[in-house]
Amino acid sequence: MASESSPLLAAPPAADQRDRARRDELKGYVFMAASALGFAANTACVKALALADMPALQIVLARSIGQLALGLAGCAWYRASPLGPPDKRAWLALRGAAGALGNALFFYAITVMALGDATVVFFTSPVFSALFAHVLLGEPYGIVDVGASAVCMVGIVLVVQPAALFGRGHVPVRGALAALGGAVSGALAYCVVRRVGRSVHAMVHVVYFGFVSLAGSSLALYAWQQAKRPASSYEWALLALIGGFAFVGQVLLNRGLQLAPAGPGTLMRNLDVVFAFVLGVALFGEVPSALAVAGAGVIVACTVAVGLHKWHNAR
Repeated sequence: MASESSPLLAAPPAADQRDRARRDELKGYVFMAASALGFAANTACVKALALADMPALQIVLARSIGQLALGLAGCAWYRASPLGPPDKRAWLALRGAAGALGNALFFYAITVMALGDATVVFFTSPVFSALFAHVLLGEPYGIVDVGASAVCMVGIVLVVQPAALFGRGHVPVRGALAALGGAVSGALAYCVVRRVGRSVHAMVHVVYFGFVSLAGSSLALYAWQQAKRPASSYEWALLALIGGFAFVGQVLLNRGLQLAPAGPGTLMRNLDVVFAFVLGVALFGEVPSALAVAGAGVIVACTVAVGLHKWHNAR
């Protein structure tokens, strides 16, 4: 029943939808920022295990087991089919494969590079995501995106400091190439999540990622590396924490990508770079050089420019 306090006019449905969309976008940014913290803690565990001579593929396998188990439990809790909708399974398989490859390459880079250096090269992914978003999502890709990509490569050179230009190499070239390959694969995975949309529960993405990563890392570990039994409860704990931190980060990231636009949303992931440098210095004594810090600044500036450009065009 209407009363004197009742509004005379109902809010227009279109306005309600716009308000809901803005709230969802804000929640997406918050989820992605929180995911950055979870992933930073995950990479710190990876670095600690690498210093204990744990093979990179074994670390990937440990993450995969934990992530797959928690993903299946999450699907059961939310009563979501872990297989996903039949018409989305090919996309989900591509998302799992791209994410698993990117994760394996990034973990390898962490084992041979400083944590901050590996992270900043890996997080050139927003520049590549702009290209994939153009192909998969139909988003514009113009001169700003091309220019940012070119300048971003300059930032990578400053971080890596190859011997051909600086006299002696700052980091192993194979590590830098692995981090860059991980960035490309990760960018593809992020845009596939956006392409699939909200019709797939976030836990289903976690299951596909975990399953493909488990299968791939098991075969690769058997073929190329020798597994090592953890020598202490400390190493066992780190292996367990990797799965937990990765699960939390992945769930928040998947949900954030579904709610936030691909361009501006990936800007929140730049917090990983800040966290990585802080943890690298605080936990491992990896003080970055001035050139590496300058390169990190160039890369972050490029990803910010791409995101702001996308946001401006979308308005």
